[in-house]
Amino acid sequence: MSTVINYEAPQTHEIYLHRVGRTARAGRIGRSCTIAAEPDRKVVKQAVKASRAQGAKVVSRQVPQEEGDKWAKKLKDLESEIEEVLEEEKEERALSITERDLKRGENLIVHEDEIKSRPKRTWFESEKDKKLAKEKGAAVLNGPAEKNKKKLSGRDRKKLELQDVRTEGKVWKKGKEDRGKKVVKGGKDASKGKAKKTGKSGKPRR
Repeated sequence: MSTVINYEAPQTHEIYLHRVGRTARAGRIGRSCTIAAEPDRKVVKQAVKASRAQGAKVVSRQVPQEEGDKWAKKLKDLESEIEEVLEEEKEERALSITERDLKRGENLIVHEDEIKSRPKRTWFESEKDKKLAKEKGAAVLNGPAEKNKKKLSGRDRKKLELQDVRTEGKVWKKGKEDRGKKVVKGGKDASKGKAKKTGKSGKPRR
């Protein structure tokens, strides 16, 4: 298609790109013409900015009201002709689909013996086969599933999740009774790393 005419400006810039993208494909030259009114100013500005950024030539022209009315009348007169063309295209599409289905049926009748002699297709799986394959894969990854395994309720699962959150990153700390104790090994104070000499009475010498 060499030319696209937007009789009414699109509502968004994305729709505008979709429409004008039908022309100038594969490096060919094409043009698009958009008839816009004052409420379409925003979309027109976006289209002009994007087109110039890509190196396209942009030309604007103001059309007098009388000229616009004259072309609107021309298009109104062409409405019935356009509808006939659209209806003809619709019928051609329907005819093409019908011909394709008839050809397929004819091939089934003509080549019936050959089609029936073909081996049965085996590359698809039923829902049952898919379920079995899934279970086998899970058994390989996680080991065999325990039979009669009790399913956790939503309440129990929530409890376990909260427990995991509480214990995550937790470091063991001494209790109150452990904090005041000093471990003495080989006559050394473990807390300060210094040796203490004791006499017979068990009191330190000065």
